Amino acid sequence: MATEKLKFKLQLSATYWDLPPIVEIIVNNKPYCTQTITSTKDAPQIIEFDQSFDEGQEVDLVIKRTNKNAKQTVVENSEIVKDQLLHINQIEIDEIDIGSLVYNGIYRPEYPEPWASQQAEAGNKPPETIKNSIDLGHNGTWTFSFGTPFYMWLLENLY
Repeated sequence: MATEKLKFKLQLSATYWDLPPIVEIIVNNKPYCTQTITSTKDAPQIIEFDQSFDEGQEVDLVIKRTNKNAKQTVVENSEIVKDQLLHINQIEIDEIDIGSLVYNGIYRPEYPEPWASQQAEAGNKPPETIKNSIDLGHNGTWTFSFGTPFYMWLLENLY
């Protein structure tokens, strides 16, 4: 069976006032690295690595976001005045910017307590998954799935 070696380049940044977000990069359940993200959108942090896959394999690129507690969101007069966010600025696979395909990623937030319980009591059910989100406000996972060979998948999914 043929294999394909892909080069990944992720550009991530953070908005925070106290504790920065921490990310763990996972590909097909294999942890690659864990990093604290302290850079800004103007000068994002770059994470690069290579990974080999069998042809015809489905791939899940996961960004697991942690290090946010209830004290990281400060609300005054019903408005958020301080917060901690993780931003996915850009993803390249094999030196190709996936562009708007980044919005196909699925974000699974882990809603904090007591907020989640308060929402449930008020009859509001926050979504279990969020699509079209590259700004991650809650701890949780963001997953971008694609198939191999990557170039064939890309051609089939560009339009």
